[in-house]
Amino acid sequence: MGSKGGFVPLGLLFILAVLCHVGHSLECYSCINPANGCTTVVSCSHSQDTCFIVEAMPPKTYYQCWMFDRCSFEAIAKSLGEKELQYRCCQENLCNKSDGTSISGKTALLGILLLVAVWRFCL
Repeated sequence: MGSKGGFVPLGLLFILAVLCHVGHSLECYSCINPANGCTTVVSCSHSQDTCFIVEAMPPKTYYQCWMFDRCSFEAIAKSLGEKELQYRCCQENLCNKSDGTSISGKTALLGILLLVAVWRFCL
């Protein structure tokens, strides 16, 4: 009976995590060709559900909010007026950082939930 009580807080934490994410707009870095990396953060509009980073030739880098259904070479090249580019689209907060060191809130919360579950299991 004591083991069932441990799952109630775990379940409540999971539900809280899901509810906290609902209605929250995506945050992305937003800059064009920053000298020392992009640090400007914006909240994307509801129609923009993706962050992207684009590296174009001649050397130019774009960070911004975007629409997932338009995340293709053709759509991005046409919108930015670039002919040669590499791009990456992602759908987590601040995931368009060029060095790839950002961690999403969902990943951190999942780690905490797993630690709580293991801790409760071991008691």
